[in-house]
Amino acid sequence: MKIINHKIVQILLCFGLFFMSSKLSFAQSLEGKWNIAKIDTRHSTLIEFTKDSVFFYEFDKRRSATAYQVNDNCLIVAKGSVPIGGEFAFINSQRLRLKPDKAKKAIDFVRLKPTKTSLTKDEITQMKFEIDYRERAIPIFFDEAEDEIGKAIRLEKLDDTYFISFYRNAKRKGALPIESISSKKIMIYGFPEEPFVVSGERLNSDGNMMQVNTVSALSENLPITKAIIGKWFYAHIEGRPPLSKCTKKTFFRFTEDLTIQTKPYAKNYSNGNCVAGDPIEGKYKINDDKEIEVTQNGKTEIWKVLSFSNKILKVEKDGRALTLTKQ
Repeated sequence: MKIINHKIVQILLCFGLFFMSSKLSFAQSLEGKWNIAKIDTRHSTLIEFTKDSVFFYEFDKRRSATAYQVNDNCLIVAKGSVPIGGEFAFINSQRLRLKPDKAKKAIDFVRLKPTKTSLTKDEITQMKFEIDYRERAIPIFFDEAEDEIGKAIRLEKLDDTYFISFYRNAKRKGALPIESISSKKIMIYGFPEEPFVVSGERLNSDGNMMQVNTVSALSENLPITKAIIGKWFYAHIEGRPPLSKCTKKTFFRFTEDLTIQTKPYAKNYSNGNCVAGDPIEGKYKINDDKEIEVTQNGKTEIWKVLSFSNKILKVEKDGRALTLTKQ
């Protein structure tokens, strides 16, 4: 009987140790710094969990702190503190979803980790990249002058993590952490929607990808004569600051009968209005998947195809690299 009791005690102790270690591991999984998963926010929100406290930052500036407790899947904070208490769940080990009691929607945060790179900050700021997020080509040009509506991108560092920070009128509006960066490629995480992690290729001095794949590979073996049909909008022009929303309305429409229509848009700086220009009609043809021959107003131009996919087309036009996105 004593032997049986001794075994029961051992079993109960094992269960107790397992339960305690599980609780400890679970609590520790919150610890660390987490950045809000948004591109454009009123404030660059960042939170840090320690063993028993949570700190709130506006990027690198600490704003407040409060004690917290965890009860099952609920985060409990002190009354009168920042209203972040509520349900939470781990989407994965690096992504936390909070649903504060007083919020209408859940908020995602990503755990910060050191950026993997052998480059210095000065070396990184000299580089230019282009990422493809949700079928949009987004140029990443660090520390350039603000565009016509006051937007700019900065490279910033917090602890051992580099960030792509988005500014408007000299005020930070959001920041995305960089997972890794090399002389050829960049990996960015913390996007609000899937894909949560996005890669980008480095552009050379001509604004072209440094590693250009073949047209057939990028277009998933769909002939360019078929994939080009549709409307292609301005995304980026080499040598120019990020384009305004008005300029990005400019598009080229390619049709199956080999006609092309250009619809230009430009901002009227006297009143701030976005003005649509007259459409320009013309003809086009594809030369060996390498060139687009365009004839409009009696003038023929050759657009050299630099890279092409079903959603992104980059051509050399008027001596500059022009990136277009299909919508």
